[in-house]
Amino acid sequence: MVRGIHRKASGRRRSGLYKFLGPLESAVMDAVWSSASVTVRQVHQRLLSRRRLAYTTVMTVMSRLAEKGLLHREKRGKAYLYRAAKSRDELRADLASEISRALLADFGDVAVVQFVKEMESLDPAALARLRRLAEVAAEKDE
Repeated sequence: MVRGIHRKASGRRRSGLYKFLGPLESAVMDAVWSSASVTVRQVHQRLLSRRRLAYTTVMTVMSRLAEKGLLHREKRGKAYLYRAAKSRDELRADLASEISRALLADFGDVAVVQFVKEMESLDPAALARLRRLAEVAAEKDE
């Protein structure tokens, strides 16, 4: 389960993981995912090329992401070394699972009916791809 993930209000429409992470959290996670492990200083340097940020701001965001379970933190000398707790795809799967469970718990059959209606609007190629993915997932569960 992903702890402490909430949808952030935004003036522009965001998709995927970026609906659940703030803009700075997203930028930090992208920087962490691009490396096996990083320090706050390394992430700060990467982000400086796109925006002006204080080192302490990046440090705070990374600490909070660790508290939420999205980053692992290990003390190395005077600094912390961070790595992603999950890959981008694993996090996406966890969030989708959480959302699905919540929809079913809150809306039951209505959620399933609405999901089926949405699937009917997909083009046949997309629907076929989803069927294949569902079959692969079902085989893994066996």
